[in-house]
Amino acid sequence: MKTTLSILLIFICSLNGFAQKKWMSEVPKQIIIVRSTKSYEEALTAAKDAAKKLGKKLDLRELGPNAKTGLTLSEAACKTGGSDEKDFPYYPARGDGNADNDDYISVEYSNAYKNLSGGYYIVVAGIQDVEAKKLLAEVKAVFKDAYGKRTVVWYGPMD
Repeated sequence: MKTTLSILLIFICSLNGFAQKKWMSEVPKQIIIVRSTKSYEEALTAAKDAAKKLGKKLDLRELGPNAKTGLTLSEAACKTGGSDEKDFPYYPARGDGNADNDDYISVEYSNAYKNLSGGYYIVVAGIQDVEAKKLLAEVKAVFKDAYGKRTVVWYGPMD
C-alpha cells in the first residue's frame, strides 16, 4: 500500500512540474489586424472607425504614442504601480501574461509581436487561437483587407 501511495504521489508531483513549464511559455496565437500604418493618429482614427463598424468595444488600454517604445503607459501609471514595470516608458503588449483570447479593438505596436514587421501601429480586432476562423471572417466581412497573422504571446508572470 505504501508503495502504491508513493508512486501515486510521485506521479502527481511530476504533473505539477509539467504544468509549471506550460505556464511560463509563449503560446501560439493569431492576431486579427484591421490596418497597419506608421502614423499613430491614422491608427487611432481607423480603430475608432473599426469599433463603430464592427460594434465592438474600443480599448486603448491607457496607452499613448512614444518615440522609444512605439506605445507606452503614462509616466504616472508607471511610477505609481499602474503597470507591472516602474520604468517609463513601458509598453505591455496585448495578450501578454494571460494569453487569453479576446475580442475588442485596440491600437498596438508591431515591434512587440514576433513574426510582424516592425515600426507599425496596428489596429487589432482580436487575439485568437491559431486555428480560430470565426472572428477573422466577421472582421473580413466589413474590412476586406483585414488579415490574421500568427504570433506568440507570453503566458506567465510579467516581471
